[in-house]
This record gives sequence, structure tokens and C-alpha cells, in this order.
Amino acid sequence: MFAHHQQRDMRAPMPERPSLRFAASTEHQAQVAAHLTARDRWLARMLAEHRVLTSPQIAAIAFGSRRSANHRLQKLYTWRVLDRFQPYIGRGRAPMCYVLDTAGAHLLAHEDGLDSKDLKFRPERSVGIAYSLRLAHLMGVNDFFIALLADALAHASTDRAVTAWWSEARCTRHFGDHVRPDGYGRWHEAGREIEWFLEWDTGSYQLSRFVSKLPGYTKLATATHIVTPLLAVFATPAREAHARRHLAEHLRTDPRRHELPIATTTAEHLRTAGSPAHEVWLPLHHTDAGRHRLISLLSAWPHLEGPASSTGTSTDPSSADTSGTDPSPVPRLSPPAPMPPWQADELTWNPMR
Repeated sequence: MFAHHQQRDMRAPMPERPSLRFAASTEHQAQVAAHLTARDRWLARMLAEHRVLTSPQIAAIAFGSRRSANHRLQKLYTWRVLDRFQPYIGRGRAPMCYVLDTAGAHLLAHEDGLDSKDLKFRPERSVGIAYSLRLAHLMGVNDFFIALLADALAHASTDRAVTAWWSEARCTRHFGDHVRPDGYGRWHEAGREIEWFLEWDTGSYQLSRFVSKLPGYTKLATATHIVTPLLAVFATPAREAHARRHLAEHLRTDPRRHELPIATTTAEHLRTAGSPAHEVWLPLHHTDAGRHRLISLLSAWPHLEGPASSTGTSTDPSSADTSGTDPSPVPRLSPPAPMPPWQADELTWNPMR
């Protein structure tokens, strides 16, 4: 988890070895539907929402072992529920990356009562993320949330859960008039809940670009009357320190700076800690106490405690409604539940009939 993804290190995916795969006919889709588990369907929705997940990520949140994960993923690939590619990274061997394929998209559309033609799913566009210049960025964002899911599943007997995970695309549809975060999430622990927007830095752009997004976040807070923290992950400690100086200078003269609590960390801290839920977060104006656990950020920002911290961010920038309704009229698949539909002690391989 939290591999150091650099886009410049990734090349065109390695050629896939010839493999027998079924044609994505209507008859095939009907046969496959009878053999899909709740886990398969949840995984397909995860990929519809978050575009790409690696085999280690999938194993961490949906299977008891890499071996069982690879066994099942091979079947889903053969059935065209999922497609896959393997980035070429020059040194070593990159993990296999999985995306949604035709049979998976059509089956999910049927579940949602949608006409698959209206969905306008294009398999070449789905697997086209392999050639995107944003692949490393997307993999970093997904690493962040996968680590939180794995943390919650590893402590299933305690009060921990990811209660929301929105993709960049979903955030853009709901908040794009104000700002376009890389993700939105909510974390529940020990009877408390914190929400946030995520900005993931790969170190490939000027920090002034990041700072220029701050007014959009404060405008969104004004429009929704909900103060939502911003969590920023930077590529290196030096870049984090540089960014914090920029952020402090920008907010020093902003009369609405209290509407945008900010905490930062680095990819290095996340790799060491293993989970964003641990003591990795440094609030912008509360550095004396050192780095905080994710849920403990509420202590640094006491004005977040209360009804607003448990109701979640508005799905519509002009209101505080939390129904999760997509404002776009374009037919879309329903998003997945943020937590998988089983308990951690059930993450064992169960062969299909």
C-alpha cells in the first residue's frame, strides 16, 4: 500500500498474453449473472466509481489472501466482468490493474433498472486509463481510501468504518461550480465522525496551483453552510513544509479562513503508518501537539463537533441536503456502498458452484 507512484515511471502497459475470454453476448451476461456473488457485484461498482484498482488493493479489501483474489479476478476477467492491464515500470513488476468491462457494466445497469445503451459504456475508454497521464495520481488517491477500508476491516470488532468515499468525478458533478477535489470521505471511529475533501499531490505541479483552489473551498462552505476540512497529502516532507508556508501566507489575510480547516501529511508518513487513520496529520495552525490521528483532528477543530460533523457534506452546493442524489440527468450507475457487504472475518475464499 502507498507505493510511490510517479507518472514518469509508468509507460504503456505490457502486452496481455493471449487468454480465452467469453464474448460479451446477452446470453453470456445472463449466465454470468447467476454466478456473481455480492462481493463480485460490489467490486464491479467500485471500479465503475473509482475507475482502476490494483490486485493488491482488491485483495486487501475483498479477499483473505492474494492467492484467492487472483483466482477470482481471473474468472471475472475471463467472463468480461472486469478487464485488466499491467503498467510497464522499467524496474520490477507492477501489479495487475483492473477496470470495469462490458459484461460487468451491463449487469450493473440491469440491476439499477437502466438500459445499458443509455449508459453508453465503452470498454476502450475504461481500459484507456492505462494510457492516461493521471494514472499515477488516481492510483495514489485510491491507495489512500483503500488503506482506510483495510484499517476498518482489520478492526471490525471496534467502532471503525469508512462511511463515504466519493471519486473525483462524483465530486466534480456535485461541487464543480466551486471546486474539484480529488475525493471526499467520511471516517467513523469511537462514536465520532469526521469528513473531509482530499487533495493528492504527486509533486508534478506548482504549489501555487494548489493554493489557488482554496477560495473555491471557502465559497463552497459559504454556499452549503457546512465547514468541511481539507486534507492534503504531499509527495515529500520538503514539499509539505513549502506548501504549509504558502497556505499559511494565503490564509493569513483571509477573513473566512476559519471556514477551511486544513491538515497536511506526506506519502512517506502514510507509508510508515500504514493508514491515514493514524498519527500522520499536522493541522495548519495547531502544530504544538504534533501529528494527530484522523479522528483526533476534531479536537484541533472543536467547532466541527456537533450536528454538522455527523450529517456529512451537502451533495448539492446550494443546499445542505445529504440524500446523495446526483444532480445530473445523465443515467449513471448507483455508487457502491463505501464498506464491503461482509465482515472482515468473512474475507475467505468461497469457490463458486
